[in-house]
Amino acid sequence: MKVLIINPPWPGKGYGTRSQNRIIKRRGDKYLQYPIFLGYSAAQLKQVGHEVLYLDSVMDDLSPDETWARVERMRPDAIFMETTTPSIEFDYQDITTMKDRSGGALMLAGGPHVTVFPTEALQECAALDIVLKQEFDTQIARVLDNLDDLAKIPGIAFRQNGQIVDTGPAVLWEDLDSLPFPDRDTVPFECYHEAWYSRLPFTNIMTSRGCPYRCTFCLWPNAMYGHKQRFRSVDNVIGELKHEVERHGIREINIDDGTFTTNKARVIEFCQTLRDNRIDLLWTCNGRVDNVDREMLLEMKAAGCKLIRYGVESGSPEVLKLICKGYTLEQVRHGFKLTQKVGIMALGGFMFGFPQDTPETVEQTLQLAKDLNPDMVQFSICMPYPGTPMYAEAVEAGRIVAREWHEYDMTYGPVVEMEGMPREELRHILSRAYREFHSRPAYFWRTLRNIRNMDELRRVMRSALSLLSVIGMHRPKS
Repeated sequence: MKVLIINPPWPGKGYGTRSQNRIIKRRGDKYLQYPIFLGYSAAQLKQVGHEVLYLDSVMDDLSPDETWARVERMRPDAIFMETTTPSIEFDYQDITTMKDRSGGALMLAGGPHVTVFPTEALQECAALDIVLKQEFDTQIARVLDNLDDLAKIPGIAFRQNGQIVDTGPAVLWEDLDSLPFPDRDTVPFECYHEAWYSRLPFTNIMTSRGCPYRCTFCLWPNAMYGHKQRFRSVDNVIGELKHEVERHGIREINIDDGTFTTNKARVIEFCQTLRDNRIDLLWTCNGRVDNVDREMLLEMKAAGCKLIRYGVESGSPEVLKLICKGYTLEQVRHGFKLTQKVGIMALGGFMFGFPQDTPETVEQTLQLAKDLNPDMVQFSICMPYPGTPMYAEAVEAGRIVAREWHEYDMTYGPVVEMEGMPREELRHILSRAYREFHSRPAYFWRTLRNIRNMDELRRVMRSALSLLSVIGMHRPKS
């Protein structure tokens, strides 16, 4: 069967980020993450004999008309696309158009929104044939090979004799070592970067799936990959890195696990094995301030780790407790200090617009970001997407203020009612936060100290341009 995996157009301001994002949003620049689950999907489809095509209209700047013309020429038998909550209205339109222009291809969709609302998706989009819930990459080949007996496959929804059949929750794949590596030839990696990369070629990898922590706002573990962290063996991960270095000359990677630092012994084993195999890579990962220590960080630094991303979220102890973050501000300060002391850069992630936020907690968060003085920051507006406990609580309390799904793209401000402040008051908070954080002398001097070679100079210049695009994206209209 000829299968097209596609990221179709997402019209509107900036660049929409459907794949590989826990915080789905529109960006002012085109630094989009590698869609690793689409790469895994392609690999597993080809493993059982399917022909796989790939098209990313967002990355390739293709208009809707250009996209549909290519779909028409390809004439696939089946088309798969990943959907999200803020893009879903466009996704349904795209699915309808692609079914028509392809000559009636089987239309499959995955992603968080249809995972949470599988029946509604099939009701609202007549052209959609099958919904793959949660980890679609481990389901898609089995679905296409069993179209005559779909009812036996858990974790999907489909139409049968005019009725919608939902086979219940998906069974998450335990033996991650048995999966083929992502197909970075069919789903090419070269155009997908982070603004903070230092060396090319650059790509994403994942060494585990799932996250054991219970943050109430986080989309991935709550809706998609579960709270049980399933690890690949270190040997399997090293095998993928060797393959990518030899085949594609990879020089830098982003480890995009929900939390890479949960298991200290495994982190140290990975670092030592990386060094034993003399694999020269720069790398970045997601961590938590309450499970790193000096021994682990020194091993990470010695193995090429340049940056750890920490989700701080709020400067208010009360808000941290209510969103089940699970650590204290003192642990936050200690973790950042420890990381920077060993020579690893620290990125701080901060959010505004939690239901519990007040004008005072917003200022506490911004002040904490300045006091920590991380090497990089990511400011976001809290988006309690369907599938998260925070969304369920807000619906039950009648506090959702968004009227349409596209308002969840972070350009409309918070989507939930907050304590004592209107939504409009935070609509442009991101522009303000980025401007105030980056205009401080302390940030300037820290950035200057991090520039040790031309790669880092170019990284800083790219990051500055990316910053300007973010500020422009969220600046108040005059």
